[in-house]
Amino acid sequence: MARTNSKKPEATAPETVEKTIGGDKNGGKRVVPTVKAPRYYPAEDVRIPKKSRKSPKPASLRSTITPGTVLILLAGRFRGKRVVFLKQLESGLLLVTGPYKVNGVPLRRVNQAYVIATSTKLELEGLTVDEKINDAYFAKAAVKGSRSAEEEFFEDGKPKAKEPLSASRSADQKEVDKAVLAAVKKTENLSKYLKSSWDIAVALPIPPELPAYSTTIILTTIIARFALLPVSIWGKRRAVRMEEHALPELERMKPRVYKHVFEAMQSKGIRGDKEHLKKYHKERSIEALTKIRKDLFKKYRCSPIPSIVAPVIVQLPVFVLGTVMLQRLSIAPTPFDSESFLTLTTLMHPDSTLTLPVVLGMLTMANVESSNWLMNTAERERAQRIEEQHTKAIAEGAQPKIRPKSVIKSGLRILSVARIAICAIMPGSVTIYWVTSAAFGLLQTWFFDWQDIRRRRLKEATRMQPPLPVQLVQPTQPRPVGPVLTKKRK
Repeated sequence: MARTNSKKPEATAPETVEKTIGGDKNGGKRVVPTVKAPRYYPAEDVRIPKKSRKSPKPASLRSTITPGTVLILLAGRFRGKRVVFLKQLESGLLLVTGPYKVNGVPLRRVNQAYVIATSTKLELEGLTVDEKINDAYFAKAAVKGSRSAEEEFFEDGKPKAKEPLSASRSADQKEVDKAVLAAVKKTENLSKYLKSSWDIAVALPIPPELPAYSTTIILTTIIARFALLPVSIWGKRRAVRMEEHALPELERMKPRVYKHVFEAMQSKGIRGDKEHLKKYHKERSIEALTKIRKDLFKKYRCSPIPSIVAPVIVQLPVFVLGTVMLQRLSIAPTPFDSESFLTLTTLMHPDSTLTLPVVLGMLTMANVESSNWLMNTAERERAQRIEEQHTKAIAEGAQPKIRPKSVIKSGLRILSVARIAICAIMPGSVTIYWVTSAAFGLLQTWFFDWQDIRRRRLKEATRMQPPLPVQLVQPTQPRPVGPVLTKKRK
């Protein structure tokens, strides 16, 4: 049997209507649109939102969450509390309770994305949640205040008076918690388990004499820096290959390049005054050496740009992410408000004494100047000689060269001063994170610089050591092969 559609098609209104017009010269009839066009139109195009055909569907419940499962809340006012799951509402949110008598958590709706399901489960056999406890049950009634706008303006900033809990809400809470409490009493120490708060800092095996949150921030920072340490070692090894292989080979090739350029100038018959020939020879030599340097960097895989940029690109996102995360965790209400550390009264407020920000600036400055502290007298004289040669060349009219190492050091010196001002307005948790990261970076720089200086000194010692004298050994007569003939004694 064919299926017939009983729904009648909707009648669409005509776009135009024929009207009778008076007057002999007006034609008698005229076609007029049914909807008159507006006299004014907006100067800019108004975007018309598209009609969505998708209807919101409630999220499917996770398999680990069943009625009676103990959940850990990860967000909201009761963050870290353990609650009991009752049922899933039509909106997809979870209905949970503390119970209120145990840990102070009333009937609430939570998103399952912000809970952790535990293996603990209560047997809620006799519990039936009333149908009236649904999404509409938790909706707040929009009540317009009777106060005038002037009273609201002058009372701004004062806490609003709390609305008293209705008797029906209190009765519903007691009715639901009655069955939950009966199930809790069946298991020993379950009431203490629900009453205790869950926190990753408290969950770690940290000695009780140490502050939990501050110690956790310090340990997490050290672990993160150790995880990123291979990138810094990779960049340092490339720098060592450049210093020990590429640059010495380039220095050895310089005389041949100068000679080759000079012979090429003679074969081409380039003439001119002495200054012109010197300038031309220098330009051609620099072009040839630049090409050779690029080839050597490619051969030994020691290009300086990746060696400098790669550690920064890898470490910067982790540093920014850690800073933003700790800033968000320091917003009230937060457990960071209950702990102090060194000169910090709490971990959510800045350091009022500015002690830790100044320590941060000193650590950053020490990180910049540490390479100068480990130099011996000969190395300092060599660095001073190079600086004098550079200054003399600029005074003679040479174009100043951009030295990346000096630019980076100057930028870090400015940053060390700027970090003091920025750290002075940051929460205490961020200050601890920054100081720990700077201290780790200083120790890492000291270790790398010590290895570099030790390697260079060993290399210079072997170069200056006189060669061992060659001992001449007297050649021995070869032993005769075959039978030896001896004379008979008389």
